This record gives sequence, C-alpha cells and structure tokens, in this order.
Amino acid sequence: MRGWMARFENVLFDLDGTLIDPGQGIAGSIQFVLDSLGGGAAFDSTLRWFVGPPLAEIFGRLLPPGSGSDLIERAVSVYIEHFSTHGALQTAVYPGIANVLSELNSDKRFFLVTSKNTEVAMQILNALSLRRYFEDIIGTERDARFASKSDAVRFILKRWELNPESTAIVGDREHDVFAGKSNGIFTIGVTYGYGTKPELIEAGADWICDTPLDLLDLLWE
Repeated sequence: MRGWMARFENVLFDLDGTLIDPGQGIAGSIQFVLDSLGGGAAFDSTLRWFVGPPLAEIFGRLLPPGSGSDLIERAVSVYIEHFSTHGALQTAVYPGIANVLSELNSDKRFFLVTSKNTEVAMQILNALSLRRYFEDIIGTERDARFASKSDAVRFILKRWELNPESTAIVGDREHDVFAGKSNGIFTIGVTYGYGTKPELIEAGADWICDTPLDLLDLLWE
C-alpha cells in the first residue's frame, strides 16, 4: 500500500472534523445567531450535521422558511464575528493529527481547504500551532469567494500548479469528496470526525480511514 500511495506529493486537508473538533464552538455560535435574529427551525446540536457544510447552507436550513438571501448573509456575518471571538476558543486538535502532519510534512506539501472563513481558520491554526504545516489556506470570504469547495480546490491546483494525479484531498464530509472528484484528485474520507462511513461511501470516496493513525499509514512513503 505504501509504495502505491507514495505518488501523492500534495495533500489538501479539510479543517473542521478532519484536523480539529470544532463542534461545541460551532453549535454555540449557531445558537447565538438564531437567538440574535429571532430564531428559526429547532436546532439540535446532537445531530452533528452542521459541521462541514457552508454557512449559507446551514442557515438556509435553520432560518424560517422563505428567508431571503439578505437575512442569510446577515446570519453568516453574525456567526463569523461571534465564532472568531468565542467559538474558536472551544476547538481542539484530534489526537494523533499533529503527529500525522509532523511526520509527513518534510516529504509532502500540505494545503488547507475549508468552508470556514479564511481569517478565522488562520486564527485557529495559529492558536493550535498548526499553521506552519500549510503552504496555503483557502477558506470562504465575506464576498462569497470559494463558497463552493470545488472552486477552492480548483484555485489551489491552478495557483500552485499541482498535478492532480499526485494530489489527494482529506475530509470527513461528502462536500470534501465531491470537491476532490470534480477536480480529478484522489479522495480520502475520515470517519473520526462528523461525517459517517455511509455518507463517504455514497459520495464515492476512493479510500476511507477510521483513525489519524490509519491516515498516517496510508500517506506514509
């Protein structure tokens, strides 16, 4: 297996549910938004579906039916502001992830592709001492650039002139798999985050890892 996987020189990582567990902070920030804007659909943080999808998609589901784009954009803005000052402090690196990055970083190029706002993602990486591993960080912006993860992946491939055949993406949700598939790169799903194995299988993940140790073994040369 190791010889076969050694062809992957570039690895794109998702953030939430792949490198870090942000669940508590995200849930608290979503609830703050709903309370601030007058509520919406019942929000059950135990269902875990809200980690991974773009913010506009999340609030499109939670705000009252018929909410226009202006209200959704307002919700996203309030969320980003609250999460950057409160929710970001409630994140933790998954056990074993720091070892994965440190062991492989000398031989592979790492990039981060996240649905989280870029500035907030950088704050989290700096606070958790992970920023040094990544050559580039692409997240969503307030002007909706890269709202689609597929577009973000395409941008990184072009910006850094990466060969799709030697590039893989690692993530815990179907969005990560779809983004990789649409750009012709190898897709690795992880089940220790917020996605499920059935979700990743249905999305067409090329490989599935259940633990960070599995991921390290898979990517090891």
